[in-house]
Amino acid sequence: MNTDLRNILSDTEDYLNKLKSDLKEVSISLSQTIVFNSSEFRSSEILNSKIKKINLNKFPLIYTIELKQQNILPNLLNNFEEFHEQNKLKTKNKDRVNVSKYNKTNSSFLYVGSSITDFYSRIKNHFGTRGTRVYSMHLSKWDNNISYDLIINTYEIKSSNKMATEQKLIELIEQQVWELLQPNFGKKSGQ
Repeated sequence: MNTDLRNILSDTEDYLNKLKSDLKEVSISLSQTIVFNSSEFRSSEILNSKIKKINLNKFPLIYTIELKQQNILPNLLNNFEEFHEQNKLKTKNKDRVNVSKYNKTNSSFLYVGSSITDFYSRIKNHFGTRGTRVYSMHLSKWDNNISYDLIINTYEIKSSNKMATEQKLIELIEQQVWELLQPNFGKKSGQ
């Protein structure tokens, strides 16, 4: 196959210019701050009764999950490291829990992510009350039942021209939030 590469760079430049133009039409604002105690996600039954305190989103979201008690962070991360060593020995797609990448940053922020549709499911995965195949924190699988509070902030991404915000633009905004907060878990979006 003979590929014509002459227009690749100019097409890329056009796409970047479009994203830059679209970015001028976008705003990001704090939508909601929710606090969950770890006792609220020890089981799916308890979480299902508590998760309704999260508003459903009409717009794409960037979200952050932050540990409220910074003094608990070393213990929490140590619990993860012990779990992770044992988890690596298990069989993928059988009994291994697919946990998010561990960044070892010591940030109070545990995770930065985005959601376009089903934020409830994403949070349930992070809390560890859903399946183990989706890469998430799965906190209740390794936190050893210690008591702590998580602050979840959601930020709505809205376009002033009423057009849907392109996924790539949401990823770029998420990457900037990730760079700013340096969370302990998860990959930078798009990488």
